[in-house]
Amino acid sequence: MQTAKEEYQDLKKYVWAIYLLQFLTLFTGGISLLISAFIAYLKYDESIGSVEQSHLQWQIKTFWFGLAGMLIGFVLLLVWIGGLVMIIVWLWIAYRVIKGVNLFLKDKEMS
Repeated sequence: MQTAKEEYQDLKKYVWAIYLLQFLTLFTGGISLLISAFIAYLKYDESIGSVEQSHLQWQIKTFWFGLAGMLIGFVLLLVWIGGLVMIIVWLWIAYRVIKGVNLFLKDKEMS
């Protein structure tokens, strides 16, 4: 059995992995974003009451809004503005990852 400290360290590793997967979304076309959401949902219950909970919520919201933005961008490719929408969504995801990592490094909750 793991001690509480070991479980906490494992949870931190998962949060880091999710941020990495979300960053990789910028290069993989979204498949890593899907994997990151799966892991975030899987680990959410373990995080309740910790700093990691707010980061997992942040990551889950990044997934849903990022997915919606990408789908809208894909549909709008038919009218030639979809590429711009998708670039904006990618920049937004990058912003969310950078902000989340910055606060996680400081061991602060997401607001």
